[in-house]
Amino acid sequence: MRRSLALFSAVSAMVSTILAMPTSAAEIPFSRLYVFGDSYSDSGASRTVSSEAVNAKIPQAVVLPADDKTGLYWKGRWSNGPTAVEDLANKMGAPIENVAVGGARCGSGNYYTWLDGWRDTGLRGQVLSFIYARPRLDPAALYVLGASANDFFLHEDMATPQPLPAIAEQCAQEMKGAIELLQQHGARHFLIFGAYSLDRVPAVAKDPHAAAEARAFQAEYDRRAQTAIEPITASAGSHIVWFSWSNATEKLLANNQPERLSDVVHPCQPTLPAPGKVCGDPDAHLWWDEYHPTRRAHALIAQQMLDVVRESASAH
Repeated sequence: MRRSLALFSAVSAMVSTILAMPTSAAEIPFSRLYVFGDSYSDSGASRTVSSEAVNAKIPQAVVLPADDKTGLYWKGRWSNGPTAVEDLANKMGAPIENVAVGGARCGSGNYYTWLDGWRDTGLRGQVLSFIYARPRLDPAALYVLGASANDFFLHEDMATPQPLPAIAEQCAQEMKGAIELLQQHGARHFLIFGAYSLDRVPAVAKDPHAAAEARAFQAEYDRRAQTAIEPITASAGSHIVWFSWSNATEKLLANNQPERLSDVVHPCQPTLPAPGKVCGDPDAHLWWDEYHPTRRAHALIAQQMLDVVRESASAH
């Protein structure tokens, strides 16, 4: 997703105890995963590209999500451990190539606008760079795409004049365009993320007005995006799986879940307005910082992704 203070980074171990054994290739027959998106999927690309921008002396450039020396984030992730897509690939026993960049917008550009002076890290920019290097894509791979949060936050933080329904529609069309670009170059299998639960993130949930706007945006984006990609879903030879990230988050909030998280409200590692003391049990928390899930939340959501992908694969 978007901002995290660009001054810190965290150290933490992987949560191996909650990772399921890899699923057999016969059950989910994808050769590998290719991932495009933002900080909810970023496995270090933002650290790489932002470091390049710093070295190139791009004005305002800083290392994202934070300088490793500060010890706030884990190995360039916007969390304290691996992201859900990494856990998903592990569960599937499939190789993964991840070009997702924290702050990515639906089309071109980044929430951190100074990064635009170095490279187009938006979802469309990621896809264009990817297909430029690979004119012919693997039809047996699973292509994972997710973005929309940073367009919402730009509207909220920078008071952009475009109304939220228009932003949701633009994001929906950008997602459709990204899928079509990949499809034109040979991609056939897609996993598409719906909007994240922006109304639940600590930085938003504390403000009733912002939370209401987030809920409205989430609903608008999900509805419009599913409508936009429906013709692709119906086309011969293409297979699109929709994953409702917001529904997955709501399941983690339910009291009847066996893997219940005891704190679904407060960030384990406060960063705003200044970094605070890290919590004693990160794996009991839904949120790592004010915007991003913990490693355990990512792993639990990855299991829900696997269930959705498995169910869809068995139906085809």
